[in-house]
Amino acid sequence: MQHQPTRFNCVGCGACCKGRFIPLTLLEARQWLERGHDVAILLEAFKQPHWPASEQEYQHSLLRSAQVSCGNTHVQVTAIFAANALAQCPNLQANDLCGIYKERPLVCRIYPMEINPFIELMPQNKDCPSDAWEHGEIIASDTGPESSLSSLIQVSRLSDRADARAKVAICNRLGINVAAWKADALVIQFPAREQLLQAINAEGATPEAGPQALGKWKLRVAQSPLSEALAHGELALDEAESVNYAFHALR
Repeated sequence: MQHQPTRFNCVGCGACCKGRFIPLTLLEARQWLERGHDVAILLEAFKQPHWPASEQEYQHSLLRSAQVSCGNTHVQVTAIFAANALAQCPNLQANDLCGIYKERPLVCRIYPMEINPFIELMPQNKDCPSDAWEHGEIIASDTGPESSLSSLIQVSRLSDRADARAKVAICNRLGINVAAWKADALVIQFPAREQLLQAINAEGATPEAGPQALGKWKLRVAQSPLSEALAHGELALDEAESVNYAFHALR
């Protein structure tokens, strides 16, 4: 089945720069912190057979994660370092234009395309107004994203894989060891800017080691049936009320 090519022309409304977290590569996170801005850390964990994803989706997530100890077994943890733009991006100017446009993060260069290969680009799910989709250059067709965007997406995916273990190691260095169950919820940490920057800089000089070097992790889950299933699997659960992180259920 053929679809009409997707056209997009940014109208400069600034909607995509507000009310969100902006995923960053490890290098971008360091640069963001050095500019004096804050970076949040979003954490999720998964393990077969408890996460019923397709084999392709599981392998995609596996490459973006690191194996850690949890209870008497192991889980995969993904740490997403993200610019905190919950109010709005600190680089968004009064005219709704980007103040660091030539140095903007990779995901901003890719937007509105999806980086996750299992999420379809759907204009109605974006914050951009309808007139942004009426004209402009073709960004996607039946063959996939336009070539330059496709190249950027590939760079982003490779960065996710290359940074995966280092990001989890940085969390462990900061004493962060709780992750939410994938597709069930998110654990969101808001580390102090200077402490996170120090941990990132220190990680570059640390040799890689096995899962035990990444600390002992616990899980937070939103649904009690899942809690019971995980508990029977000898996974460690963090069931106490915590003020150290935000817990956001996804369903």
